[in-house]
Amino acid sequence: MARRPSGAGTKTPVLDPVRLPELASGTGVPVSGHQEAVAYADESFAGLELRGAVFSECSLTGVSLDGADLAAARFLESRLENLYAPVFHASRTTYRDVEIINPRLGSAELYGGTWNSVRVDGGKIDFLNLRGCTLNNVLFTNTIIGELDLDGARLNRVAFRDCRIDSLLLGAGGSAVDADLRGTEFRSITGLPALKGFTIDEEQLLLLAPLLAAQLGLRVQS
Repeated sequence: MARRPSGAGTKTPVLDPVRLPELASGTGVPVSGHQEAVAYADESFAGLELRGAVFSECSLTGVSLDGADLAAARFLESRLENLYAPVFHASRTTYRDVEIINPRLGSAELYGGTWNSVRVDGGKIDFLNLRGCTLNNVLFTNTIIGELDLDGARLNRVAFRDCRIDSLLLGAGGSAVDADLRGTEFRSITGLPALKGFTIDEEQLLLLAPLLAAQLGLRVQS
């Protein structure tokens, strides 16, 4: 992953606030592929074919998306709260000016997507597949992630604050500029060379020391 020039500070994500207009109440299955200014609460979209759907200036609260096909869907200027999906199929999706609050996701297949000005706050995601995604101005706060796959992802102004990431997978082909892991707990990292371009704190560096030593073939003895 590409490295930021030395001496430059880490820039924080720039997020546009989500301001929703007056929303119409939505019930049942979305009636068309384009939803605008609609609020869905405690509905089930489980197993639905929603490929390419557009949700613009919408609110989804307590909605089940388990097994729904959301490939190539677009979420624009919307708020998604308490979403539930043991299996979340949403590859190549677009998120622009979106707030995702307290999601409960099992396997979240979001590879190949585009995120711009997105805030994820709270929640738990067992497996978050962002392989090959483009992320610009994205902030995760207080989120528990079992496994995070960033192989081949392109990150610009992406920060994880007060999160827990059990397993972080990095790989070749991606890039990281102003990608900030400070204050986040992680237990294992695969693909250490791809950490170039990330910002970590001193405590994290100490935790990484054994992994870095193994990567370089160093023997550490007292």
